[in-house]
Amino acid sequence: MRISKKGLISILFLILFSFLTIPVSAEEQYIYDEADLFNADEQEELEKLAKQYSEENELSFLVLTENDLGGRDVVQYTEDFYDENAPGYDKKHGNTVILTIDMNKSEVYLSGFGDKQKYLSDSRLDEIREKITPYLSADNFLEATKQFFSEVPVYLGVNPIISPDSIFLKTWFQLLLAVLIGAVIVGAMIFNMGGRVTVKHETYVDPKNSRVVNRKDVYLRKTVSKTKIQKNNSSGNGGGGGVTSGGHSHTGSRGGF
Repeated sequence: MRISKKGLISILFLILFSFLTIPVSAEEQYIYDEADLFNADEQEELEKLAKQYSEENELSFLVLTENDLGGRDVVQYTEDFYDENAPGYDKKHGNTVILTIDMNKSEVYLSGFGDKQKYLSDSRLDEIREKITPYLSADNFLEATKQFFSEVPVYLGVNPIISPDSIFLKTWFQLLLAVLIGAVIVGAMIFNMGGRVTVKHETYVDPKNSRVVNRKDVYLRKTVSKTKIQKNNSSGNGGGGGVTSGGHSHTGSRGGF
């Protein structure tokens, strides 16, 4: 069957039109720098790092910066962002960790959403926040963000009931413990190589003719110790996790810088 020139042009036009109408998915955004804390090069660098960490840890790493939260506090702002934008590595409203910086009130909020919450508990996010706060206080927002990116995976790789900063996870402590255990084992082996002691107290005591002839209790002294109970008057930091207005639970850590 012959196809006319006009018909061939029509077919080619339809093919071209079909390609043009195929929806193109937008590049996922990780850095929402509304406060202009990063220049163009820094934002590009952070976008690449956030994408890398997100793919490696199956957890979306987001950074939000704002000068005006529209009358909301930093926690409410973060919760509304999660509800409205539905981020998540695995699905909408999925695994996400967010660093929110409020420049108006000099506050920072870290939050964890999705299945990774058990690894990013309130207390663990407290530890991460305390590590990045000195950079925020020095207006080094680039380094603070990089530190945030690098710290989160450390906690993802450690059992939720153990702190990554625990002395038991330190290499030097594990080596010292191994040496001590080895010394105890060797010492026990050397001790057991000697002859058995057969002399007992009965060797020199005749139980039939020995008895206690006198007993006396002497009261020497009385010691009383007192311990002062410290009161916690700290009110500077606070605000853990909760549930968004959309019904999504999350962990969190809030503090000033």
